[in-house]
Amino acid sequence: MRDWTQLLRSREFHSLLAAPHKLLMLDYDGTLAPFTADRTKAIPYLGVRKLLDALTRIQGWRVVIVSGRHTAAVAALLDLKHPVEIFGCHGGERLELSGVHTRMELGPALGKALADARFWAEGQGLGEHLEFKHGCLALHVRGMTPQRAAEVTAEASRIFGRIAANAGAEVLPFDGGVELRSAAFNKGQVVERLLAEETAAHGENFAAVYLGDDLTDEDAYRVLEGRGLSLLVSRKRKPSRASHLLRPPGDVLEFLQSCLVSGNVASAAVQTNEQGFGPGQGGEQMPGRLIVVSNRLPVTLVREGENWTVMAGKGGLVTALAPVLRDRGGLWVGSSGQVGEGDPTAPFAQFSKEAGYSLLPIELTEAEHRNYYEGFSNEIIWPLFHDFQSRCNFVPAYWTSYLDVNRKFARTVAENSRPDDYIWIHDYHLMHVAHFLREQGANRRCGFFLHIPFPAPDIFLKLPWRKQVLQALLEHELVGFQTLGDRRNFLRCLQVLFPRTEVWGRGSVVTVGVNNRSVRVGTFPISIDFAAFAKLAAKRDTAKAASKIREAFKDCKILLGVDRLDYSKGVPQRLASVHNALTRYPELRGRINYVQVLVPSREGVSEYQELKNEIERLVTQINGEFTVPGWVPIHHLYRNLSRPELVAYYRAADIALVTPLRDGMNLVAKEYCASNATEAGALILSEFAGAAAQFQRLGAFLVNPYDIQEVADALNAACQLPVLERKMRMHKLRENVRRNNISGWVDSFLAAAFSRHLEDFTLFETVQFHEKRPLQPLPEAS
Repeated sequence: MRDWTQLLRSREFHSLLAAPHKLLMLDYDGTLAPFTADRTKAIPYLGVRKLLDALTRIQGWRVVIVSGRHTAAVAALLDLKHPVEIFGCHGGERLELSGVHTRMELGPALGKALADARFWAEGQGLGEHLEFKHGCLALHVRGMTPQRAAEVTAEASRIFGRIAANAGAEVLPFDGGVELRSAAFNKGQVVERLLAEETAAHGENFAAVYLGDDLTDEDAYRVLEGRGLSLLVSRKRKPSRASHLLRPPGDVLEFLQSCLVSGNVASAAVQTNEQGFGPGQGGEQMPGRLIVVSNRLPVTLVREGENWTVMAGKGGLVTALAPVLRDRGGLWVGSSGQVGEGDPTAPFAQFSKEAGYSLLPIELTEAEHRNYYEGFSNEIIWPLFHDFQSRCNFVPAYWTSYLDVNRKFARTVAENSRPDDYIWIHDYHLMHVAHFLREQGANRRCGFFLHIPFPAPDIFLKLPWRKQVLQALLEHELVGFQTLGDRRNFLRCLQVLFPRTEVWGRGSVVTVGVNNRSVRVGTFPISIDFAAFAKLAAKRDTAKAASKIREAFKDCKILLGVDRLDYSKGVPQRLASVHNALTRYPELRGRINYVQVLVPSREGVSEYQELKNEIERLVTQINGEFTVPGWVPIHHLYRNLSRPELVAYYRAADIALVTPLRDGMNLVAKEYCASNATEAGALILSEFAGAAAQFQRLGAFLVNPYDIQEVADALNAACQLPVLERKMRMHKLRENVRRNNISGWVDSFLAAAFSRHLEDFTLFETVQFHEKRPLQPLPEAS
């Protein structure tokens, strides 16, 4: 039995879609709706109603529901805007498009058999488990213990079989019970009848497909053999006459969506896009421009006298997005970075003309910057999402300002975008932009990517505005996270605050149904421009600069840390680990030098100033304890380094210490690997950095940054690592970064936004903590 991916590429499926007339027959329970112990609550999967409504309006498609339920019950549960044909009670009832309802007559023998079966079941105290249908009686065992269910099923099958023997009836077990029914009522006969009707109307000029999930559908598969497609809907493979397997509900929804976009369905596809299904117009390409929205524009404003100059940013994200924006004449919306300093818009126009895409600056007042950026973003969301909830300052005014600024961003996007544009919103500063776009009546397709971690429910629930934030994120068609762990935390938070949340699909991108809305949620580990770092590291000037750095430290191994001044980076803990290593491994004294590059950040905030003072105190303490003439263990650089200077340090360093307490990804780890032209370096990496999920099996030393002794042991082990093993490890790490570069990240996100086939997105791993083993002593480095 082949799966959905194989069906999608099969000749049979393409023949079905190409046929001028198509007969689509679908079971209800287990196929279009989940099984549930309370049969009145078997609500269709999110998206089913809109897809079926759209299909019923398309010329050439005939949609028929074939169910064991009463036709009235199926019609009520589906609650479609447009009528659909329904065969109920396994064909004993029929509801036509015109509303005409017919029933097949029952013989007296069958009526007596059904009455006898009911009498026996009620005598056994099973009356509440009975379901009465036209021409059949079903005994449900869902909700019973497994042992009790097995006993009831076996005994009912025996008794029902005896009753049915002389009544023209048959007994059929199904998933969750056993049924006594007329032998004249079965789904195979319904299929025969429908095929005959289609043949009479269209000759051989039609194609048929049937979707079902249990034994009652096997009759339909038998009749359809050689005459159409038979699809089993099941989470697991099981014996069946069906030719293909669809796993519910994701594969079923993808199947219906593929049917929807196969022909003349432009109008239906546009409606379906409102629920986040498919790209519109049947394609997988972005129809309009790309509009990027971020807190800051990808440029730096520099004031020269009375004039402003715009300097292009050099980050990997800018490098990757610029070609996409340029090719589509896109826009980048963000803050100019200048607060209350006049109107420096003129240089943006000139930059936009030269770059091939437009910059739209958002000007913030000092109060907005203080409350929205420094307040809500950096005193609430940043510490909370990095697991430092004790550092949060939940000021209500921050929340109000955050909403106001997000509304301002949304207004700019709405005024400067078209309906076919795709809006890609970045990071925690702007989680409500899509919400305000909808509020302003600008229905745009929006995607969101969170660059920082997403916390577990026990942390996220401390946010006073937790539900509003989740609801705002659900306004996007696609929400992206750095790691599988972040995605899992987000889904768990949804399930806590919205108990009816459904998740379906597999791979790195899944679909979530919440409050009659479906959203794609995916894992997209961000990366760097590998080629740019590798090329710069290979330059002669960089090699010379790296040699000078090595000469300055003579015969010592160079340990390097590069961090922005922030409590999440774990610099004090790392310094404590260096102290521990020098204490417990005295042979390292005089043989290692630790260079800590600390990039200034938020120097006006007292908390950050205190952190800077603590780091300087620890550096002074360690140097005071271990320094000897000719050797100082720690060198502390508190300044910004240019890209060439930084890459020279990367190339010179023997070991990189990347040990944040919590980080969305940490691109320093990837930059170090890309810049390691000689492939002789070693990487010590925190388990709580997003990069750990990709690097855990490639040779990085994974450590718990809170475990001072473990980090010290890893430092000692890395120093002793033989040259050949060091090169093997670094080669694997560099290859991973090379293959998964920033351009691939952009492509994967946009592909997930517009792809119809989410199974093509392979699942990224998360950190496997159980695989860690204690560090073993290594032989002396050669």
